[in-house]
This record gives sequence, C-alpha cells and structure tokens, in this order.
Amino acid sequence: MKKILFTILLAIGAFANSLTIGDNIPNLTINDQFEKVHTIKADTKTILFSATKAESETIKVFLESKDKGFLEKNNIQYIADITGMPSIISKFFALPKMKKYDFSILLIDEKNKDLFSVKEEKITVYTFKDSKVSDVKYISTKEELESIFK
Repeated sequence: MKKILFTILLAIGAFANSLTIGDNIPNLTINDQFEKVHTIKADTKTILFSATKAESETIKVFLESKDKGFLEKNNIQYIADITGMPSIISKFFALPKMKKYDFSILLIDEKNKDLFSVKEEKITVYTFKDSKVSDVKYISTKEELESIFK
C-alpha cells in the first residue's frame, strides 16, 4: 500500500509544475558537462530530457549515430537530470565520462528539474513551435528518436 501511495504522489509531483502544451519555452540558464553556461533560446525546436542513466544512454547512442553538431543544426537541447546521483559519483565518474562526448548535455539542477515531466523509463521529448510547447512525447528507444527527427 505504501508503495502505491508513493508512486501516486511521485506522479502528481512530477507533473505539478512541468511544461505542458501551450507553455512558453522556459527562461532557463544552466551549465553543461564542461561547466559552460547555456541559455535555452527562443528558436529551440526540441528539448530531449532524460532523468535516468538508461534514458541518457539511449540518447547518447542516438546522438553518436548523427553528424557532429546535430543538436545545434536542429535547434535541439539535450537536458539531463543527474541530481539524484551522489555528488562524488558525478564528480569522479559521470562528468569525466560525459566530457568525452561530442555534444553538450545540459545538467539540470534541483530548482529547475520540476520543469520537466517524467514517466518511468521514458525520455521526455518537448517540441516547440513559435516558442511554445506544441507537443510532449514519452519514448524509450533509439528508433523512436529516429522517427521524430525524420
């Protein structure tokens, strides 16, 4: 019973303040894995959001199959939530690994992570039109990511 109640509360909390269709692109400035500051721009077409290692791995495999600069050329922002990771793990293992990638991963912090809705084991894909959320999808596979960008 406690597990069911916890899941319900988690689901409610995950969507309480998250972006929904019709919302404006968030005014958000965050660092990437190289500690370079990025601002989400009005011309952003897509945000890929991952909340777990498995989701991040799926996005990584997808991006590694693309030409360098794919994110920039297509006005895509990739945002990851690593706030649940112990800081010692992120500092000595995760971040050094991420610094080897050819693409930026924007790393959300505690105060902004509620902007993005989460479904268990799903990548959240926000699509924007005229600086407003026009679609929200939850996907699991590289193939589903491929189909979005065809």
